[in-house]
Amino acid sequence: MITRADMNEQLHLGSNTPTKTFVVEAHADDPRLLLEDVVGRSNLEATADAFLFKAHLDSGELWIDQLDRRFWSIHTDMGMKDAHDFLRKEVEGRRELDWIWLPSDHLRNIWPNTQPQRVVTTFDGSRFSEEDAPTKGLKVQMSGHGATKLLDFIAGNDDFRYSVSFHSSQTPLIDPDLGSIVEGVNRKGRFAVSGDSFEFHLQVVHSVVRRYKRLVELCESKAISYTTHDEIDGGGMLDGGSILIKFSRKITDIPAFLGELFSARIPYRLWGMPRFLDTHAEVDAVDLHVGQALRMDFGEDWLRVYLNKGSCGNTVARLVCNLQHTFDGALSFADPELQRALRGEGAKLPAPPLPRFAQ
Repeated sequence: MITRADMNEQLHLGSNTPTKTFVVEAHADDPRLLLEDVVGRSNLEATADAFLFKAHLDSGELWIDQLDRRFWSIHTDMGMKDAHDFLRKEVEGRRELDWIWLPSDHLRNIWPNTQPQRVVTTFDGSRFSEEDAPTKGLKVQMSGHGATKLLDFIAGNDDFRYSVSFHSSQTPLIDPDLGSIVEGVNRKGRFAVSGDSFEFHLQVVHSVVRRYKRLVELCESKAISYTTHDEIDGGGMLDGGSILIKFSRKITDIPAFLGELFSARIPYRLWGMPRFLDTHAEVDAVDLHVGQALRMDFGEDWLRVYLNKGSCGNTVARLVCNLQHTFDGALSFADPELQRALRGEGAKLPAPPLPRFAQ
């Protein structure tokens, strides 16, 4: 039976084509059954590791690691277009699957004490910006040791700080025990790596995912629930609260803003009918990723999200990441713990060692 060592051998980093890893978020009582539905049961091969599978597709092979049953790592040496086209069709066509949505600061620092030497930013504010906005769009591609300095300079200007949002980064990494790699990652959790250590790459992916998972789970910890104390006498306890997001700029046309945000289209995948009050708007929305209901309130420079108990925190991460790229790259959480997680702080890095490859 094939093992993790076979995956390591197939995906060794000595070829001219970078090895790719895609991370997806999955909601399934039985992850293997969902995977069989995605790739086809007859195409799926088990391995000596109960959490590792190999999928044989017409365009190539995928290695799917479900060690984290919620965040799957999918490794391949297929061409990026072939692999991405297959996964995009499955992920964006299913309620059970979603991309991970890495905030800008998670891309700025993917490994402790390192800086990217190639960065790409994308900001398209054409849907939400007023006619006289200082900028409606910003695309920057920079390389070199000072790749982030110009972006920091732009972000220091109040007129333009909202338009800086990382789309992808590439960072050279060296470890005396693990080797050296050049790790690239974009905001939807697509990794491309070259170098001499696939195991080092796995460590990086695991660390990035763990930091993102912390943000998602912190959002879920704020979900609202009601516990009844006594069925006869009544009474109970309300737990949780809203998640407050603060904007660095004002929403100049709230009806138009909400019309775009709740249009049920990708990337937001939200639907709802706003109610407009004197000072704010309320929306009973549906997240089309998992079909869950949630409540959202909007003011001219703030947004509150109310998750119900059992809701998916990826809803908030997806919303925040996409608002960074279309409305405000400088948004923040009011909650200090959530804000630290948004900045990629507070997680213990680097990740603990992964299971060694079976011999």
